[in-house]
Amino acid sequence: MNMKNNNKKIGFKAAIFIILTIFLLVFCQYILLVPFNLHSPMFAIELSLFLLGLFFCFSGGKVNGKNVIFKTKDLYGPIAVLLLFLIACLIGTPYTGGLHNYKNQSKITEVEFTSIPEFDRTQVQLVDKNTAQQLGDRVFGTLGSDEVSQYQIGDDWVQISMNGNLYRVTPIDFGSLFNYFVTRTTPGYVLVDCNSGEAKLVRYEGLKYMKSAYFSHDLYRRFFFADPCAQYGSAKFELDDEGKPYWIAPVFRTTWVNKTRDVKGIMILDPVSGECTYYDKGSAPEWVDNVYPVEVIYTQFAQSKRYENGLFNFSKKGIVEFTDDYAYLLFDDDVHIYTGVTSVGKDESNVGFAYVDLRNGEISYIRKAGAEEYSARSSAEGALQQYHYSAIFPSMVNVAGRPTYFMGLVDSANLIKSYAFVSYENYQNVATGASVEEAYKNYLNLYEKGTETSDEERKEIVFTVSNTEHIVKDGNTLILLLSDEGQIYFYDVSLGDLRASFIKEGDQIKAIVGDSGRIYEFSQIIS
Repeated sequence: MNMKNNNKKIGFKAAIFIILTIFLLVFCQYILLVPFNLHSPMFAIELSLFLLGLFFCFSGGKVNGKNVIFKTKDLYGPIAVLLLFLIACLIGTPYTGGLHNYKNQSKITEVEFTSIPEFDRTQVQLVDKNTAQQLGDRVFGTLGSDEVSQYQIGDDWVQISMNGNLYRVTPIDFGSLFNYFVTRTTPGYVLVDCNSGEAKLVRYEGLKYMKSAYFSHDLYRRFFFADPCAQYGSAKFELDDEGKPYWIAPVFRTTWVNKTRDVKGIMILDPVSGECTYYDKGSAPEWVDNVYPVEVIYTQFAQSKRYENGLFNFSKKGIVEFTDDYAYLLFDDDVHIYTGVTSVGKDESNVGFAYVDLRNGEISYIRKAGAEEYSARSSAEGALQQYHYSAIFPSMVNVAGRPTYFMGLVDSANLIKSYAFVSYENYQNVATGASVEEAYKNYLNLYEKGTETSDEERKEIVFTVSNTEHIVKDGNTLILLLSDEGQIYFYDVSLGDLRASFIKEGDQIKAIVGDSGRIYEFSQIIS
């Protein structure tokens, strides 16, 4: 009799355990698409729940009334599981032996600005995402009234390079679950030329593996079943040089339980057939532009700089980060992003800027102080304040060897109406024009007319300050420094080095100075 009761108990526990296992697999794998990967925090939680269920279902616990009583030894297993989960959460942090993983994430190379190619209008995006959406909405209506009601234009607007030009592309998505059941495929994508602003709807029949699809045609579910152990990033909709669409998803390599991560490769999915092909990041097809997600680049750079000078850097020496927005450029037919580099104090200036190749994640860092992007945008908007235009986030371009912000100015409908070039070293110097060529010519005229002194001879000098004075000239604050030898030097605070405001008598200065006495850069200030 006891044996029968024991068998019933074992059978009941086994049934409960099987139900728990099926629930975890269906909910976590099919619905949440949690990869079978110990580096995934969600899988670590799932595995812990599975093991806890295993211990409780097959432990020696006895039912006494409505209470389940466990002996102390029955709790050893669950306690061990919880301890392992806690250890997994701690292993690999900067404080538990993982510092080298954090400080060596980014591939950063310091370069001179002269290595950046001279400005070419095909380098830069003249159409940002908001403008692309406006242009795309117009051509989406050409589908026809019967189709427009069944689909919606996607929100991807991925920046790509195709045949040497910059484009933004987004797929046409299913409008709803009902539309998915009715149509099963979407009719194509919308392509916007970032140079000319031309938008067109491209019909490409049979697109069914989409973000907006359901069940087996759901994009990320297809990726999951192609490799259920892979940790995927957000997929990008891209085109090859013939205009054939693909989905590109980065595959991550992470340290223990997702502490730090890097891209190890990409999975390419054909949205018509669902065929998936994996490539290591170094062997990705040449037409693929987005191998590294921007958010990964930002995180890697911030963590590398945070721990560059050790774990306990209370003075925050060398800690910098990217500014909170970026612009796309095209160098050597590869899509890059430009972004500023600022101190963690979030002051009103940049300490440098960077270009990032999205194919390999390599960062070209230029250490040069200057105005931050929002000051440059305000300067450009102020030059045409009567029109109430808004400046889009600028790109940093090389104009005659000078770092210069370039941006479009848009009206209330997000359509570009003008263009502006703004000096990085002095954002008060701005030139605008109705076309890129006109704005470029006006900007060059600033230097030809002598309104800038950037072409004068410069040299590094050392002097001791005997007196300081602040004056305002043409709306700019200048700091006058009298040396102990009787020479007068001046620094324009719009150049962005806030240390200049705290210079006092007796300080020793090492600086880059022009023949006019203008200080372009402080190499060292010793109080």
